[in-house]
Amino acid sequence: MARNKGRSKMQDDEVIDQDEVIYEEEKGAKSAGAATEAPKSFVEKYRNLLLVGGVGILAIAGYFIYNYMQRDKVNEEALAEMVMPVVYYERDSMSRAINGDGQSSTLVDIVENYGSTKAGNMARYHLGTAYLALNNLEDGIATLEEHKKGDNMISAASYGALGYAYEQKGDFDAAAENYKEAAETPKENMYSTPFYLMHAARNLESANKPEEALQVYKDIKTKFPLSEEVRLGAVDRGIAKLSPEDFE
Repeated sequence: MARNKGRSKMQDDEVIDQDEVIYEEEKGAKSAGAATEAPKSFVEKYRNLLLVGGVGILAIAGYFIYNYMQRDKVNEEALAEMVMPVVYYERDSMSRAINGDGQSSTLVDIVENYGSTKAGNMARYHLGTAYLALNNLEDGIATLEEHKKGDNMISAASYGALGYAYEQKGDFDAAAENYKEAAETPKENMYSTPFYLMHAARNLESANKPEEALQVYKDIKTKFPLSEEVRLGAVDRGIAKLSPEDFE
């Protein structure tokens, strides 16, 4: 009877203390002459833990839903604050774009406060290239490496800027790799691809990798015969320097 009473109480009460459940199970088992403690289901044993976990899961889900709804609003705020630093950037006033004018936000502010938004990521590109314009290679590289890249021309320019920065530092391998990434972003075409591949080939030469450089020159000539780099002879000059026999 005690066991039935315990089960009835579990059904009637909306929340039951875990100790009461265990007590009723033990009492019921003894009254039935059981030799061991009655088994407890997972839900019975960990009821409170599951309730807390359920609340935690709901809280996490709510957090992500809220942030999704707020994302556009925050991005719009970032875009509004970007106006003046981008104006300075376009005017080639990089110091003001980075450090501000004492009244408006700076590119640094936007990256720090809105870095996770699309506008913040765009500000990161502007900030990195502004550093490079001031010959601050270290900060420029660090910022552009953090710039989230996709399949668009801004990303190609970001890779290209990294290629330039690494080339200035004398890291020709890293420069060539970034120029190659720029050449393939967003996809190969007869305009930007051969342009960036020429830079990649030049850096491969500087990295003492003439065979790889020669292959890049040949790829440009084969894939992009109508490109400016081929028409104006830059590709042939590169091939002739590394493989004179090709022109005998």
